[in-house]
Amino acid sequence: MRRHFTILTGLLLLAAGLVQGEDRDTKVRNDLKEVQATGLWIYNDLPKGIAEAEKTGKPLLIVFR
Repeated sequence: MRRHFTILTGLLLLAAGLVQGEDRDTKVRNDLKEVQATGLWIYNDLPKGIAEAEKTGKPLLIVFR
């Protein structure tokens, strides 16, 4: 039983090391590309966001960073 626990722990640590392959900047840029491709968010285009809010009658959330 202890051997199974040791093997499982080793595999989990190995998987955790593989997941951390990308740095934060790369992850953010990939997320931005994915969000823009789906069309669910309007990024960095205030006039387009205002027009969409008026067209749909939904509120507009603006985040300043």
